[in-house]
Amino acid sequence: MKPLVFLATAALAVLGPMFLTTAASAAEEIESNVHPDELEAKIAAREKRPIPKSAYVTELDRPAYFDVLSKHDEMVIEFYANWCMACHGLSPEYARFAEAAHKKYPNVAITRSDITKVEYLSSSFMVDILPQLVYIRRPGPGITPEVRYISANFSTSELLDYLGGGWTMDKPSGGYTSVWCTPTNLCGHMGGLLGESVIWVDQHFNPFNIPPWAFMAILVSVVYLLGQVAVGLISSYVRTRYRQNLYKKDSEGAPRPVGFNEYRSDLPAEKSDSTQPGTPPSSSTSAKSPKHNGSASKRTKAKKANKK
Repeated sequence: MKPLVFLATAALAVLGPMFLTTAASAAEEIESNVHPDELEAKIAAREKRPIPKSAYVTELDRPAYFDVLSKHDEMVIEFYANWCMACHGLSPEYARFAEAAHKKYPNVAITRSDITKVEYLSSSFMVDILPQLVYIRRPGPGITPEVRYISANFSTSELLDYLGGGWTMDKPSGGYTSVWCTPTNLCGHMGGLLGESVIWVDQHFNPFNIPPWAFMAILVSVVYLLGQVAVGLISSYVRTRYRQNLYKKDSEGAPRPVGFNEYRSDLPAEKSDSTQPGTPPSSSTSAKSPKHNGSASKRTKAKKANKK
């Protein structure tokens, strides 16, 4: 057994460094074949560098979102994060698109929102990929804005074509007949408030580094179980107090109410169905019918006559 252990240790000592060297060289070769812009975006995302700002792109927070939505009938929102490699790689293209859209479609607001800073918007629009482009268009005054998740490629020309009429190819969120529940009205507002509450709870009550929504699910489950226990204790106490009040005689000595399947043991003996209070009538104390007594006496007389 010892020689085998020795041979395995020696093989590991010899082959281990060779394997690590081969893996490192392969990784370097892969990185050397990557485009410089993609490599730069990867490094920027790893270091969480802030994405460069543009003079034609409006940074959104919650107040700015409502302000832009009230002043413009059309707007585009890009959802991004500093740790997102694709967001870093596509940020120059989005800046070029914003500049071109500002010249060609000056009434369209080009905006973006950091999901790590504005949880309200990312929860309202249910962002699940990054970068996520959203197009908001109000069909007419006083009408709920329609929300479309842009399916066009992330390029300046295709995004401009989308603003020019390509948006008709995408169905609005919630459909055409149920626009009352979209990210821009009550449904979106409730979703945004829920997202903000989850982040607030995570920041103040989560010392275990659990993902926010998972921690919220655990917390809701615990609160639900505690609530069930509390409801059970309260209902038991109320039921006990109710029974005590129900069966308690008043000052005049009036008969207490009768519960389900219970005998009136508190009535006088002549009016009770049993000889002893609180006991059901037994076969020994039950009254016999005259017919039953007569038949028994006849059988007794017949037996005596036969013996004679």
